[in-house]
Amino acid sequence: MSTPKISDPDIVRRSAIIAIFALALVACDRKPLPKAGDLRAEVEALVPKVEASAGLKFKTPPNVATQSRAEVQKFLLDQFAKPAVRRDLDYKIGVWKRLGVVPDTADVIGLLTRLLTEQVVGFYDPKRKTLFVVEGRNGVERETVIRHELTHALQDQYVNLDSIQNIQNDDDRVEAAQAVFEGHATVMMIGNASRTIAWDKARESIRDARASNPVFGSAPSFIAEGLLFPYLGGAEFVRTAMGDGISSAQLLAELPSSTSQVLHREKWGAKGNAAEVVRFTAASGATIRYENSFGEFETRLLLAELLGDVARGAAAARGHDGDRYAVLAFPSGDGLALVTAWDTPLDAEEFAETAASAMAKRYGSTVVSTKGQREIIASGRRVTVRTEKVGTRDITVLEDVPDGVRSPVVTAAAVTLTPR
Repeated sequence: MSTPKISDPDIVRRSAIIAIFALALVACDRKPLPKAGDLRAEVEALVPKVEASAGLKFKTPPNVATQSRAEVQKFLLDQFAKPAVRRDLDYKIGVWKRLGVVPDTADVIGLLTRLLTEQVVGFYDPKRKTLFVVEGRNGVERETVIRHELTHALQDQYVNLDSIQNIQNDDDRVEAAQAVFEGHATVMMIGNASRTIAWDKARESIRDARASNPVFGSAPSFIAEGLLFPYLGGAEFVRTAMGDGISSAQLLAELPSSTSQVLHREKWGAKGNAAEVVRFTAASGATIRYENSFGEFETRLLLAELLGDVARGAAAARGHDGDRYAVLAFPSGDGLALVTAWDTPLDAEEFAETAASAMAKRYGSTVVSTKGQREIIASGRRVTVRTEKVGTRDITVLEDVPDGVRSPVVTAAAVTLTPR
């Protein structure tokens, strides 16, 4: 199975979130940790514990180094500022704001930048094959962070975390792989941090840390939940798999290809349960500026955020079998198209109904059923949601375009579905 590249933005996110988790777990455990001494000696003492928890051996000793806080922050911010990274993030933020799950006034770039500079303790860089720890960070959270990042160093000796097979514009697949990497490291971190911490208690403490951390606590719920998923959702997947006798080696060798497989482990490894790769072209007059995938997790998160109903969002996203969204440019303004494949006709119909309700709430309007589709018109926008067939497969098409744009922008004939 091919391995997605764990990109520079992942290092950026991980360095901030793990520091917050470490503080939460240490507070939960209440046990004093030893004072940090020589970093190499500290890592050498932790290596056997990480190996025992993971059931894997380091093939070569992990490289470790210290850097000043300023050096670490500069490195992380430099990754964050790369043009390709910023372009990708700018489009995603635009989509979130168009859908109404992030306020138009939210400074997402500023939020992520502040997260980077608040509590960085250390990180593993797969490019340099080195675990970096901030000089002078000898607090109680340091050991927990080192254990988590040591797990990434161990993973990197079995799966190339910096693979040249860089998956572009398929966040669903990348997020699924990250859920294994981060979930596995989180399970190892919690198991090593304290044998007395039950998973439920640790999970609760991590969630509480969101509210108690000034920067993380100020993040829009949609962004915060998205940041948490690879760790908490991934840890649930890994714990369940390992409880069923799946080894760390098998987890790393057979990565899930979609967040549906992470959310519903029975889909992972089952023949025919890999999500479809969805592609489409747009009608004349529309230019595709950017495209990506949401996946089941982000789809349920979008619906839950718009409707204020987590259970309904999860129910409407279940049965998700792959998607593709595109940012569109028209002479009269921007647009968005989302094509989603579904397991059954009932799944497609439930999503269409729920998504239409969510978009009506987003624009403060009502849903009108006409010509076999659901339509919302408000604020100079026109949203349509309809079910279609591509061969024998059921899909939904959601379009949010300037009022006056001729529809459909994406026809069923313009959609292709390819098994992964």
